[in-house]
Amino acid sequence: MKQHLINAFTTESASLLCNIRRAELKKQHWNRAKSQLLADSEDILLTNAHWAVLKYLRKNYVTAGLPRHARYLSESLHKGFSAKGGNKYLRNLFPGGPITQGSRFANLPTPSDAVDASHGSCY
Repeated sequence: MKQHLINAFTTESASLLCNIRRAELKKQHWNRAKSQLLADSEDILLTNAHWAVLKYLRKNYVTAGLPRHARYLSESLHKGFSAKGGNKYLRNLFPGGPITQGSRFANLPTPSDAVDASHGSCY
C-alpha cells in the first residue's frame, strides 16, 4: 500500500481558518475612531448604515476569507443589502466602491481585482 503525504494546513477544518482570521483581526486593534478618521479624510461621515456594511465585510472576511475575485464579494453584498436597494444603495454609501472603500475603512485586505485602472472603475 502506497502512503501519501498530507499537508496538515490544507486538510484542517474551516473553523481553524476562521480562528486564524479572527486572531489576525484582533491583532489589528481596529476601532471605529480609526475608521472615522480615514473616512473624514475622504469627506465621508460614517453613519449606522456605513457601520452595518463595515461589520458585514469584517464578518464575511472571518468566515470566508479574502475572495478570489471582487465580483464574489460584490454579489454577497448585493444579496445582503438587497432589501435596502442592493448595489445602488451601497454605491450611495461608498462612492469609491463598497468593496474598495469599505475594505479600506474596515481595515481589511482588498481583492486584487477590486480596482480596474484601465476602465477607471472599482468594486
